[in-house]
Amino acid sequence: MPERVSSAARGASDDPHAQQLRGLRATVINWRDLGHGLAGGSERYAWEFARGLDEGGARVEFLTARDSHQAARETIDGISVRRGGGQFTFYALVWLRLILQRLRGRSPDIVFDAENGIPVFSPLLLPRRTAVVLVMHHVHQEQFLTYFPRPLAHLGRWLERWLMPRVYRNVKTVAVSDSTVREMRVQLDWSRDVEILANGADMPSFEQPAEIHDRSEPGRITVLGRLATHKRIDLVIRAVAQVRDRNPQLREVLRLDVVGKGPVLDQLTAVVDELGLQGVVALHGYLDEQTKRDVIAKSRLHVCASDAEGWGQVVIEAAGLGVPTLSRDVAGLRDSVRDGVTGWLVENPVAVPTTSAQAKALVDVLAEGVVAALAELDDPRRRETMGAAARQWARGFTWAGMRSRARQIVVDDLAHRRG
Repeated sequence: MPERVSSAARGASDDPHAQQLRGLRATVINWRDLGHGLAGGSERYAWEFARGLDEGGARVEFLTARDSHQAARETIDGISVRRGGGQFTFYALVWLRLILQRLRGRSPDIVFDAENGIPVFSPLLLPRRTAVVLVMHHVHQEQFLTYFPRPLAHLGRWLERWLMPRVYRNVKTVAVSDSTVREMRVQLDWSRDVEILANGADMPSFEQPAEIHDRSEPGRITVLGRLATHKRIDLVIRAVAQVRDRNPQLREVLRLDVVGKGPVLDQLTAVVDELGLQGVVALHGYLDEQTKRDVIAKSRLHVCASDAEGWGQVVIEAAGLGVPTLSRDVAGLRDSVRDGVTGWLVENPVAVPTTSAQAKALVDVLAEGVVAALAELDDPRRRETMGAAARQWARGFTWAGMRSRARQIVVDDLAHRRG
């Protein structure tokens, strides 16, 4: 869970927007919270938005689905978390709550509505005075085809492409990156204004000079993030096997650390076993913050092979520790990786690999990129330059800054609606 916030932080006097949110009711809607077994970057984003409203003096309610180990109700750092339903039934429970609140004249003043593939279409259930913020991490048109059978996939694509832009045509819309905005323009024909509200990151403290010396080990690679199909971590593992087979000078030092949890863990374990990489690839699962940072800091390179991202939160997390990233040149990652400065963008031969030949082509590209990047980082001067640039780039993205900007967006929208 994120760090705790004292009650004194709420409505702090140095926040110009604090008084304008004091006493308002806010609802944050996201299909998972940070305690969910499948939580990832979008869940952290939603929680930080909730914290931002809470710090501004609002009374915040977080509506989310309920994992098997979670309580139905919980209060965390002053935020009331209400959980119910699964991946699909969660929507019905949210609708019921919003309808009952409106019938009782207690609709929220502010609603954060996350588009996690399909939003809850909250504007249909709220009075016009409510400030609704639609949050887009990325467009899901291709992912619907990856994760769902055809009839359900086409329904999801239609809801996102046709219905959503019409329901949300009069609400504030924010995206996490320029790539997401471009996807919205091209794939959803989105013509209205979209503001950028970037992710933050947890930056390590560099107060002591000893903390920033190079601790990386030759040939050591890390993959961070949720273990999901579209992250293509299996292809990174296969690329590592190919690098070992074709580059004898790397055979003894090449190591891959995979940090994160998710639904494809068993599949990744099977790939490791198939390739005989038990002593080369470590599937760590979830790690506490300090242990995770220790693993990242020992890495010479971070690799991200996702089909697409709204942003590259894991890229910034690695950059904060001076570790550059090699990634595919895809939406979101091309925003978070500064090619040749804080990492490298490699050719993306296919947007979504669906055949063995396409997967093989992507493995080849990743393997070539890893070899080239590790060779470049063998030079201490180049390693120092890229590490310093990565840390400097990462420091521009903080959760405190994100929360402050979120409050400003909400206050401005409230003023517009009630002016």
